[in-house]
Amino acid sequence: MDWMFAAITLLIAFSALGSWRIALFACVILDIARDVVRKSVPGYPVIPTVIVGVVWAFALLGAASSERRELNRISSRYPTFVMSMQTMVAAVFPGALIALIRYENGWMLCAIGGISYLAPFIGVVLGYLWPRRSSDVLRWLSLYVVLNSIVLSGAFLEAYDIDVPGLGGMKMDWIRNFGEDTVKLISGFYRSPDVMGLHAAHVIMFSVIIASQPSTRWKWFWIMAACWASGSLLLCGRRKMIVMPVLFFGTFVVLHWMSGRFGRRVALVSCAFGAAVAAGLFAISQVQEEGDEYSRFASSIVTEGVERASKSFTSIIDVTVRQSGWLGDGLGAATQGKQYTGVTVQKSWQEDGVGRLFKELGIPGVVLVLVALGMLARAVRDAIAAIPLSAGAARQLQFGILGVVAANAGSFIVSHQAYSGDPSTVLIVGFCLGIALGMPRVAFSRP
Repeated sequence: MDWMFAAITLLIAFSALGSWRIALFACVILDIARDVVRKSVPGYPVIPTVIVGVVWAFALLGAASSERRELNRISSRYPTFVMSMQTMVAAVFPGALIALIRYENGWMLCAIGGISYLAPFIGVVLGYLWPRRSSDVLRWLSLYVVLNSIVLSGAFLEAYDIDVPGLGGMKMDWIRNFGEDTVKLISGFYRSPDVMGLHAAHVIMFSVIIASQPSTRWKWFWIMAACWASGSLLLCGRRKMIVMPVLFFGTFVVLHWMSGRFGRRVALVSCAFGAAVAAGLFAISQVQEEGDEYSRFASSIVTEGVERASKSFTSIIDVTVRQSGWLGDGLGAATQGKQYTGVTVQKSWQEDGVGRLFKELGIPGVVLVLVALGMLARAVRDAIAAIPLSAGAARQLQFGILGVVAANAGSFIVSHQAYSGDPSTVLIVGFCLGIALGMPRVAFSRP
């Protein structure tokens, strides 16, 4: 079944050369199907997880052919974005050189590590080219929400111990001890609690974005989708995913406050966000006897999350530099999926994204990454400034998409495991950032 999935994926990839927009809609379907396929095959082969990235790569080739004129304008509209890509290549180069020298078949580590760092830029370019009008963005988000909302039903099926093929994690059950509570982390039809939580968080954020648009019909439907996903998010038991909608909402509010338009649209998003939180808490309260345990664990984000993060990052950086040296252990040394390359690498303990950067790229590489992110932030600032205040709907859509990017960035800082080694995930995040950069072109277009 995995080879059949791979064959279908490759057919879609080749079709992307002529119909790249349709292929990106197909990527939403493939992103969901890959976990179901992988869990249905003995041994859980990794091919279904990574091969979806090929469709994105071919879509870029198709877009470069059909959108050549607009593609050439990126460098003039956002010169700092191009400089950011160049700086990121420079950042990973020393780590790649170390991996090639230090490890036998180190090129495999370079491949998975390099894809993890550079693939988001493919997503950014495609996202920049995607919106011709705001409805293009809303249709893609809508497909993601509807399909994932169906698959998220697996969270409740697993929570109620209903025997359905495809439920549960791969090769293991996730359990988290929290005080006197033992919290079972739910995977549903996804391959892990992290991945399910990531999709549930995206459903909440995308649903709120869609509901907040003036042109959206049936706003109640999208708010209900956010409420439905909220319960699944709490059941995943991963605080780094649970906090994502909070970061999204905070970013959305701050951007509106900075723009001077803090009114009805923010109030609508606040109501939708509040309804999702309430619905999620109610949903987990109905889950057998463990409902209170999930709510207590989720609330610990407020009581200990910030304190733990501030204390741990300084020690993680210090220990990583002392163990790996100021040049690091090489590109790919801490990337998820390195175990499938057959390359012998010292086991990494860095779960957070910050520690991973220092281990793989060393201090010089981290400095260059920060420079690249600074340039990217300037491009985002220019994109925000390019949309006038009079184009309220386009600006709100842009702010919502930027909130999604900020939420994923916050999650990556705490834990890179759902992002590294998974091209599809980082490509979707890059795609969202690219949409934000492309929104000025459609600020005055019809939805």
